[in-house]
Amino acid sequence: MRANLLKKFYPIAFITIAVLITVSLLSLTESITRAELESRQDQQTLEMLQEIFPKASFYILEHGIYFIYDNGRYEIGYAFYAEGRGYVGKMVILVGLKDKETIEGIIVVSHYESWGYWDRLVESNFFDQFIGLKIEDCALKKKYYGIVGGQVDGVTGATVSSRAVVDIVREAALEKVKSIR
Repeated sequence: MRANLLKKFYPIAFITIAVLITVSLLSLTESITRAELESRQDQQTLEMLQEIFPKASFYILEHGIYFIYDNGRYEIGYAFYAEGRGYVGKMVILVGLKDKETIEGIIVVSHYESWGYWDRLVESNFFDQFIGLKIEDCALKKKYYGIVGGQVDGVTGATVSSRAVVDIVREAALEKVKSIR
């Protein structure tokens, strides 16, 4: 009787052990694969993201949005590239969001604005105004264009470039937050 009982439960025990071993191996493989993927990330992209998110350790890119993580694997923000037209030509801006409502910072990756006007933006710390700015407040102040609620000061002598940066950031942020889970 004992032999029959063992024969009856042997396949169940065998399958249970096999499943446990398989699950353990898959978990180990996933952690090794994730570590490998994290170590192979584009170093230049990671360095730019770290300018906005100093604690960024790695990112996951999904549908054009970088989900930024610290070394404790906690999501600390989001980033994406925004493109638009400046006074002279195309601008590309890396926009970092702290959450779905707040801009963490921006980096202008490329532009074709004339250097004299662009230097005015840089010298006046124009780009620092975006740090901690609510997306809804990302507009030039009323004295420039009559947009109610705008919190960004344009730069005299570079008003068109100022407006282009603000518009590119705001429009892209409003669109991208719809895709953030």
